[in-house]
Amino acid sequence: MLELLFGPLLVSWGPSILAYVQQHPWRVFSVILVAAWLIDWMVNDRSSGGCDGGLDFGSGDGDGGGD
Repeated sequence: MLELLFGPLLVSWGPSILAYVQQHPWRVFSVILVAAWLIDWMVNDRSSGGCDGGLDFGSGDGDGGGD
């Protein structure tokens, strides 16, 4: 089923993406590195300990926020 959905996409875009990665490996590496850093920064806000920035998913104690 996945071959039917993504097969034409990989056939048409695959060689172009591969050629770009081979021509500009450091640019692709830096984009992947920055994307991973941004995702880490949004999900794990370790520096502030509060909810100043990033995503806040609650305290994690599992009480549901009730009384």
